[in-house]
Amino acid sequence: MNARERILDGAEAVVETQGVGRLTLEAVARAAGVSKGGVLYHFPGKEELTVAMIERFTARFDGAVEGLAAEDAAAVGRTTRAYLRATLGEAPTTGPNFDHACASITAALAAYPEHLAQVRAQGGRWQARLERDGLDPVLATIIRLAIDGLWLGENLNLLRLAPETRRAVIERLRAWTTGAEPALSRRKVPS
Repeated sequence: MNARERILDGAEAVVETQGVGRLTLEAVARAAGVSKGGVLYHFPGKEELTVAMIERFTARFDGAVEGLAAEDAAAVGRTTRAYLRATLGEAPTTGPNFDHACASITAALAAYPEHLAQVRAQGGRWQARLERDGLDPVLATIIRLAIDGLWLGENLNLLRLAPETRRAVIERLRAWTTGAEPALSRRKVPS
């Protein structure tokens, strides 16, 4: 791994373990095992480091969705399923540390809200792709909003579903991407 990647890993580790308020070039240098001068060589300041963290995160996520979609033999709903799986950390590039890295990026964005444009642009690109995924565009959007909401609720510690409920929600969303289960079922309302 090159020094730049080690520095970015160190920055993510600092934010994950100590919080974005403790993201200093000195702390990153210690976590990455390089000198502060080494950090400054690659990143002239904390803002540039944060921007690089955001760029790396968005590239990882994009690669994860693309990779998972390429593995899916069923064309209809392929990208939506891949988006769902990548968001849940099922891709090697998102994996178990994805939530922590993403939470770190979310926290870093709070310090530099002017860099939200890159994340918004990524969200817009994925929304357009999901709307052209062969599913009803509204259904694809509902699935995306549900999985984003689940991820956000869990990562901001606002929501903790029982494990069986979480699994059932994810399986229902996945089923909706295949047409195996109707998105809406008519239920008789008690009188």
